Formats: sequence, C-alpha cells, structure tokens
Amino acid sequence: MRVRIRRIVRAGLMWAALWFAFWLVVFAGIGVADPDSIDPGDGVGMVLIFGPMGLLAGVIFAALLSAGRQPEAARSLVHVVACGLLGSALAQVPYLGHGDQGLAANLGMALIATGIGGIVTLAWFGMARWRSPAPSLQPPASSL
Repeated sequence: MRVRIRRIVRAGLMWAALWFAFWLVVFAGIGVADPDSIDPGDGVGMVLIFGPMGLLAGVIFAALLSAGRQPEAARSLVHVVACGLLGSALAQVPYLGHGDQGLAANLGMALIATGIGGIVTLAWFGMARWRSPAPSLQPPASSL
C-alpha cells in the first residue's frame, strides 16, 4: 500500500510540475507579447490558483491511473490521456464558483483547462515512457 501511495504522489507531483511549467510558458508568452496586460500581483495570483489546481489534478490523475495492475508506462496512450482529462475535469469543480463572470464563463474556462490537462498528460506519458525501461517482449518464464 505504501508503494502505491508513493507512486501516486510521485506521478501526481510530476504531472503538477508539467502543468505548472505549461502555465509559466503561457504567462511568460503573454508578458512578452503584451506586457501591459499583466497587472501587479498577477504572478502571485497565477501561482496561488494554478499551483493547487495542478496538484489536485495531478493527484486525481495518478490515483485514476493507479487503479489497474499494469505499470503506468505500459498503459495505452488513450487510457492515460483519458485519466488525465478526467483528473483535470474533476480538479476544475472547486473552481467553478469563483469570480464574477458567471457559471457559463467558468464552465468554458474549465473545459479549456481540461483540454490543457490532456496536453500535459501527453507530456507526462512521454516522460514516463522515456524514464521507464522498455517492456520486455519475451513471455514470462513459466514456473514448471
């Protein structure tokens, strides 16, 4: 059980780091393209909103992914991305009532964040495959 929890935490943190890196690139791109659109305190706000959102989505993603017996890196791309999209979507629920733009606008932002979660999951999948040894094509030895 401890090993499983450790794997969930490790995969969730890696996913959250990729999520946060994505948003840092977006924030830096906005800063370069239109620096006047970034107000004082927006950087702190980004960290306070997207940091916990990414951590929550990463842990949900990792928990969903760990439900099976297969190692994460051996799973199909479709299965992994589905877990990432679902984890991202579930992580958006606590954020639906924030702001003064209304529920429809918040749902639109949640859908965008969920799609970005799918992109982050693709990056996670590539890194997980890169870090793990290639699965053996040999059948397991029989115990006869």
